[in-house]
Amino acid sequence: MACDFQSLYYGEDGYVVRCKQCGHYQVAFVSTMLTLSEADFYVFCKQVNYKAAQSYSNVNHDSKIIMIATPSQDVHLILTPSELSRLQKTLEAADNEIKAQELLCLFKEG
Repeated sequence: MACDFQSLYYGEDGYVVRCKQCGHYQVAFVSTMLTLSEADFYVFCKQVNYKAAQSYSNVNHDSKIIMIATPSQDVHLILTPSELSRLQKTLEAADNEIKAQELLCLFKEG
């Protein structure tokens, strides 16, 4: 069965979509694409937010110094501080869309 993707975010650096049937998320950012379960998606978002809350003022913003784990133990994202900031904004925009769609569903049910 093919996935029926619902767009949550689309921008210059990539996109975030969710399958309406299986609930998996696809996160494409720069040159990497991850397929994540819903639980893994939220763990990934938490990791990105945690790393983004750190201070990188003393490092070159073009240095690939930030490692983000993925559900696959053999795959990690290696990002610059500026890439991390853009990824966080991408995931935040997708999360905002998820929340908006959930609210719309509540109104349709009522």
